[in-house]
Amino acid sequence: MVDIRRLPRAKNSFEDIRRKNQIYVDHTDLIFEFAYLDGPNFLSRPRRFGKSLLVSTLESLFSHGTEFFKGLKIEKLWDEAEQGKTYKVIHLDFSALSFENKNELNNQITYVLADSAKRDGVNLPDDYKERSAGLNLKTLVESAPSEYVLLIDEYDYPLTHSLGNKELFESYRLYLQGLFGAIKGLTGDMRFIFITGVGRFAKTSVFSQMNNLRDLSLESKFAPLLGYTDDDMHQYFDEYVENAANTLNIDKDECYAQIKAHYDGYRFHVDNDTMLHNPWSVLNFLYTPEQGFKNFWYETGGSYPTLIAKYVKNIQNTPLQTLQKTKCGPQTLSEFYDYFDVTPISLLYQTGYLSVRSEKNELGGESLFLVPPNLEVQSSLIQLYYREVRDNPLDDDIFHDFSSALITNFKKSDFESLIKTFSAALNTFGYDDKEAFKTEHYCRDIIYYTLSLSGINAQREAISSDGRADIVVELSAKRFVFEFKLAKSRDTEKELLDKAIEQAKDKRYGEILPLKELNRMAVVINAEDKAVAQWRIVD
Repeated sequence: MVDIRRLPRAKNSFEDIRRKNQIYVDHTDLIFEFAYLDGPNFLSRPRRFGKSLLVSTLESLFSHGTEFFKGLKIEKLWDEAEQGKTYKVIHLDFSALSFENKNELNNQITYVLADSAKRDGVNLPDDYKERSAGLNLKTLVESAPSEYVLLIDEYDYPLTHSLGNKELFESYRLYLQGLFGAIKGLTGDMRFIFITGVGRFAKTSVFSQMNNLRDLSLESKFAPLLGYTDDDMHQYFDEYVENAANTLNIDKDECYAQIKAHYDGYRFHVDNDTMLHNPWSVLNFLYTPEQGFKNFWYETGGSYPTLIAKYVKNIQNTPLQTLQKTKCGPQTLSEFYDYFDVTPISLLYQTGYLSVRSEKNELGGESLFLVPPNLEVQSSLIQLYYREVRDNPLDDDIFHDFSSALITNFKKSDFESLIKTFSAALNTFGYDDKEAFKTEHYCRDIIYYTLSLSGINAQREAISSDGRADIVVELSAKRFVFEFKLAKSRDTEKELLDKAIEQAKDKRYGEILPLKELNRMAVVINAEDKAVAQWRIVD
């Protein structure tokens, strides 16, 4: 029986994890690559991706040396570089502070600095509460030059949570610009500076004065710094995956495949092919596998930041299909942005909704595309789209109803109920979409998005030996293949059904490895009724 207590939880600090002998995925060799150098560093990663644990790791490293790093990759490297030296660490987590305006934010930062001063035996001026945090930081750091390390987590938290109030947003932006200007003036007096955030704010704005900021997000070697690789999954979590497989009564290899489909697929640099699992989602699944492959990222609030909702509202003339695969260039991936300008697609990339992929092109080279990294994120993006773009927005109860029905229909191989659910989806999700019933592909995509919305492992245009099936759904022991046709009138339904049956047979749809119980269905949708008109199981 596995010891679930060894799985770290969201609020566990690095030192807590090490004290409790919990699992710590060791990427500390990459930490050394930037931490042994002086100067300010920045890293952007999506929410729920381990930024806070990284900051906690750096805090322990600088304040206690390798006391908590025994057996980790960095231990020998750090001991040789630092010779046992430790530093005074100031840790500012903007997401943990309580404030409603810039003055309260300044006060909260000042309180943290005052605590640090008391710890370090530094006397701040009597009027320190009336002074700016930047000035108090200057007093603190100059008391012991080269002895201080500054760690700032979630720098953009005040900005992303004030998007509905442009005046408040602008006051935060100007305040942060001043604070980072003060920090820039102290970089020569501090041993190390590290800043994290969800996205890279416009250089002409918050970071305008920090022209010496090293953006680790733009360096390919740091792409695997956060998140779990395939090797990590097998090295650190194999017994927990086996436990999950036994709980769900599926094969362990199938469990790995489902984890990969739901939570893997993040790629953070075009020159680094490493794909990464979301740590938050993987740990939540392994902790409670009996819940199945849930959308943990969305349900815990990690995937619904205000700035993404704002962006989705700005794409009302963009078909949902374009957000599933968007062509881009390398420059798009490194763009800084301003929240109140037209938001570039790089925002969805930086926040984890899209991940970079490359494909061979007709010129013999490669083209770059942004796609949702996995089922969890794809489901989240589709939910946001249907909430923000539709004339008639859909709510959680609708999503839950379809998800519950589809999961049950597939588990029981209840084809009658499945077809009814497809028809309901066509009516519900295609209701106010003027393009929905003009083409076969558009109707197919409504079904596909509904499946993805439900967290079901579905593929469009799935390749078989002789062709591409419209939709393939993969379960642990079963495979469902659907071939769709769109009838513009009732008198063409029978002919189209026969054509779909013949196509599924001739093209041998679904006859791929690994072999599973195969269920093929020919489905004809009537454009006038906006529902499935005829269907048949293909022998």
